[in-house]
Amino acid sequence: MAESIRRIVEAGGEEVQVSISAGIDETLPVGMEMEKEGIEVIISRRGAAYLLRETLRIPVLSFPLSSLDIMVSLKEAIHYGRVILFPIFRSKVKHLKVFEDVFSIRIVQGIYNDSTSLENLIASSRDQGIDVVIGGGVSMRFAKKHGVRGIEFRLSDEAIISTLEDAKSVARSNREEQEKAARYQCIIDAASDGIVAVDTRGQITTINQAARELLKIDQRPVDGILLTPHLPSVAVNQVLSTETPQSNKLEKINGELYVASHIPIVNETQTVGVVSSFRHVSSVIRAENEVRRSFAKGLVSKYYINDFIYSSLLIQEVIQKVKRFAPSDSTVLITGETGTGKEILAHSIHNLSLRRKGPFVSINCAALPDQLLESELFGYDEGAFTGSKRGGKAGLFELAHGGSIFLDEISATPLSVQTRLLRVLQEKEVMRIGGDRLISIDVRVIAAANKNMQEEVFFGRLREDLFFRLNVLNIFIPPLSQRIEDLPLLVDALITRLSTKYHIPTFSVPDSYTRMLMSYPWPGNVRQLENFLERLLLLSGKTFDPSVFHNLFHELTAVPKPQETNREQAADSGITFSDYERENQALTIRRALEKSRYSRTNA
Repeated sequence: MAESIRRIVEAGGEEVQVSISAGIDETLPVGMEMEKEGIEVIISRRGAAYLLRETLRIPVLSFPLSSLDIMVSLKEAIHYGRVILFPIFRSKVKHLKVFEDVFSIRIVQGIYNDSTSLENLIASSRDQGIDVVIGGGVSMRFAKKHGVRGIEFRLSDEAIISTLEDAKSVARSNREEQEKAARYQCIIDAASDGIVAVDTRGQITTINQAARELLKIDQRPVDGILLTPHLPSVAVNQVLSTETPQSNKLEKINGELYVASHIPIVNETQTVGVVSSFRHVSSVIRAENEVRRSFAKGLVSKYYINDFIYSSLLIQEVIQKVKRFAPSDSTVLITGETGTGKEILAHSIHNLSLRRKGPFVSINCAALPDQLLESELFGYDEGAFTGSKRGGKAGLFELAHGGSIFLDEISATPLSVQTRLLRVLQEKEVMRIGGDRLISIDVRVIAAANKNMQEEVFFGRLREDLFFRLNVLNIFIPPLSQRIEDLPLLVDALITRLSTKYHIPTFSVPDSYTRMLMSYPWPGNVRQLENFLERLLLLSGKTFDPSVFHNLFHELTAVPKPQETNREQAADSGITFSDYERENQALTIRRALEKSRYSRTNA
């Protein structure tokens, strides 16, 4: 048989190892050694296959007892007698009876369990009237030893080739399964949570690296290891017995708190095990904070105090104020002209505060219509108005719970919204539009305005009580014209930022041109400067282009000054010069009222 297999293997160019054992007792050690060497599939005769399957983990195939091969062996055996012994390992073969009728012979199936019982069977066969023995190589050795006629059971080439093909198919299938298992193991090892699965006996079937470290299980194979000694929790056994999952349960493992989930593994309708996952409580808290920070747009602060570019003492004082005010929970009012950086300071205050891990919600009060602004700030219940979202909607104050809310251009809010806003600031409670219950909130308010708030109060556009509620801590950002010494630093930083944004080479603006920029008052402040530099960068190409600079600077300085614009507009609208002067007088009176704290006598 071995020679036939070698011949077929060599002809087919297959990578097959052929090993011959001295007997059935030597089969198991040889098979175990093969398994260690990485053999994927073993093919053997029927008896050896039985033994190997009981011990080895790799597949074991047996050559078939085909009717054609049995017939060929019997045809040769009947030349020597009509009583034939078939040594059979452990259990009889059912279909041999038909050959007795075909060949008019008697077939004796002798059962054996090992080499000793096989030899005893053959040795006593002559006394039982046996004429010839049909069997494998070991049976032939024992027959020769005891003087019994023996016919080796020969396998046809077809049977050998068919079994080899089956073995290759099994090997390919096993390789695919091993690849799947390796991918699966890589996937669960990549998880930060500890993951372990057990069967119905509580023995570990799968475990990832995080769970090994958590449960202190080394790198040895886990098959047959009970989970209970490593995880005393009764939850796994409860899930096995009740088939009911347990999710997000606090469990103490090795002195540390974990959030654990235990889910039954169901195959069709039968529970075949439990998969458990473990996450440290601190990790859960961090994840919750991250989710809250990034739950929706606008809930994450984008700027930090280092994003505010300056060198002047004026801004240094502003930054010191920011750092002093940030740790408290008091309301902050930031004032300054458009484009001075109020939003950067608002974000920075949040990031420097104890609420920095909470949400940061930003809204421009001037950008939304009155009704929409109210619903955005305070939310609404289902059915509050036509087109309202099913289930209602949480307002920005609710979303900012535990963090900060930035109300930009607060002076633009209508009086109806100001009334509700005042209540929120006073009571720390919000009621949705169309709602009937108060919702407690914990929010720090940061407001900003580009107008004179006291003037807004004086002309009745801002509630006085709301102004006092907002003006607890105040920060004024001076215009760029009052801190013009910051401009060279701003130019370098903004060009670098813009070149990164557009992925184009950066360049430096020569000092002479920077001095030209410093001579301009910049009514639009840093935002206007950034827009100028953006055009300069995009139009200049890879290096600074003086002609582009001069053209842009000419366009910049050709714009009429605000006072001239007002006079021209007054003339175009039919207003006389004396009317314009009276308007200036009114402004002068308002400023006098501010300085005298609104005492008309002192003003």
